[in-house]
Amino acid sequence: MVKPIAFADNLAKTPLAERVNQLQKTAPDTDQRQAAQIADALRVQKHREAQPTEKTDEAIIHRDKEHAQQESKEKKQEKDADKEKKSGLDVTG
Repeated sequence: MVKPIAFADNLAKTPLAERVNQLQKTAPDTDQRQAAQIADALRVQKHREAQPTEKTDEAIIHRDKEHAQQESKEKKQEKDADKEKKSGLDVTG
């Protein structure tokens, strides 16, 4: 037979044991939820920060500028050649 003191002690400890068991069951879900929140916060932070540009973009811009400068030089040379032809001087010979 069970002593009355042990029986009361067991009844008092039952809610605590149930609470511990419940926390142990939900611990993996809680860990997963926290990991998802951290990953989401990192993703948002990464999108807010400016990303450095690659050097390929810079090379394309410089190539375009050089191409435009070369075209303007060629046009200027053509204008100069046309002016010389109109003035009657032949520089090529």
